[in-house]
Amino acid sequence: DDIVPSFSGSVSSYNKRGDGANSAIMTPVQIAQMEQNSGQDQMMQLISNQDYLQERADAMQTVESHIVELGGIFNKLATMVSEQKELVDRIDENVDDANENINNSLSVLTNTLNSLQSNKMLAVKIFSILMVFIIFFVTFLA
Repeated sequence: DDIVPSFSGSVSSYNKRGDGANSAIMTPVQIAQMEQNSGQDQMMQLISNQDYLQERADAMQTVESHIVELGGIFNKLATMVSEQKELVDRIDENVDDANENINNSLSVLTNTLNSLQSNKMLAVKIFSILMVFIIFFVTFLA
C-alpha cells in the first residue's frame, strides 16, 4: 500500500492508500516511525550513492591518467614524425639530385657517342687518304 500525505486545514497527516473507503489515518507516533524509517532508508541510499560516486571518481581519475599517458604518447609520436619528415625531405632531395646526375650523365654519354661516331668518320677519311698516298707512292715511285 502507498502512503500519501493529506492536508486538511493546518493539520497534515499521512494516509495509507487502500481501496478508497478503507483509508486509515496514521497517528503521530506512526508518522514519526515512518519518517525515521524513511530517513534511515535515505541514509542507506546516500551511503550507497556515496560509494557509487567514489567508484565513479576513482574511475574518472583512472581515465584521466590514461588520457594524460595518451597525450604523452601522442607528443612523442609527433616528435618522431617531425624528425622523420626531415629525413624524408633529405631523401627526396637526394633522389632529385641523383635523377639530375643521371640525366646529366646520359647527356654526356650521348655527346661522347656522337663524338666517337664523327671521329670514326674522321679516322675512315684519314685512313682513306693514307691508302691513296701509299698506292700512289707504290705505283709511281717504286
